[in-house]
Amino acid sequence: MRAPQNVQVAVLLATCNGARFVEQQLESLMRNAIAFTLHWLDDHSSDNTRQLVRARARGLGLRLREWHQPGRQFLPGAFFQLLECVTADIYLFCDQDDIWQPGKIDATVANLMPDLASPVLCFSDSLMFYDDEPAFVRPVSQVFHSKPPRALQESRVFMTAIAPGHTQGFTRPLRDLYLRHKAIARAYARNHDAWMYLIASAAGSARMLANAPTVLYRQHDGNVTAGLLRRKGKRRLDRGTLTWKQQQVLRRRVARHARGFILASPTLERSSKLERLVALAGRVATLDRKQSIANLFGLARRGAMWPNRRWAVGFAAACFWSDADS
Repeated sequence: MRAPQNVQVAVLLATCNGARFVEQQLESLMRNAIAFTLHWLDDHSSDNTRQLVRARARGLGLRLREWHQPGRQFLPGAFFQLLECVTADIYLFCDQDDIWQPGKIDATVANLMPDLASPVLCFSDSLMFYDDEPAFVRPVSQVFHSKPPRALQESRVFMTAIAPGHTQGFTRPLRDLYLRHKAIARAYARNHDAWMYLIASAAGSARMLANAPTVLYRQHDGNVTAGLLRRKGKRRLDRGTLTWKQQQVLRRRVARHARGFILASPTLERSSKLERLVALAGRVATLDRKQSIANLFGLARRGAMWPNRRWAVGFAAACFWSDADS
């Protein structure tokens, strides 16, 4: 499958001290038929990531464009910075330490081509593995007990991890919506992928690709998610758990995310769906403060809690017990 020559496809790569894995990721990008440009921001690596990316991209024949900044961007700022710098028709976020399955870019572009004039996002269920156990893989939805039909409900849009950024592809109109409120997104977004999924759900559409090439999502000591997958003696990709401290951090981030959406909502096209989500955001925005049983049951009845029941119970307990800053 080949996209028309006038359709520009941008893969947005953010790196920081990724020398251990980034070459393998770059190699995996080449297993696609569609032409694309790799837009790259290195967030002040102290190892030899920059030299490795340049050398390997040159060796592979990758079209590379660099967008490094004088100051640290951190996350999600690095990906937001790329969005603000790059003009394209279709965008894909790319992490430095994953491996893309053959045809992932092709499948994403094929899905989005009919909707280039609309704010549309698509994603897939990535396959998680530990770096020291590459043969043991599990779908992310299975690891976090977040079944897609439940996680994709509109009411869970503020509390879902169903659309990880490393699988996301989206159109220029969605990127343009982000640009309208970029300062709000930078100040309030929980992360870049949750924000793009939220505004796509509110102002366009977000859909999951079934039976499509996806991402091999590497877990290692240097990334955040691995800390949620505790095991006795040996890590297991069968359950995600959150400590009390992590629940409190998550409460603050979810509440701030919702407050940001309320502020950004005037930049989105008015609709009954947007009105429903703004009303829901008003309730979610208070979750960093101590909640009553009635409020928590109200959110649960609306299907607005985490699709992972274990996380939902722990989250509700944290909300009932104290303020998130306590």
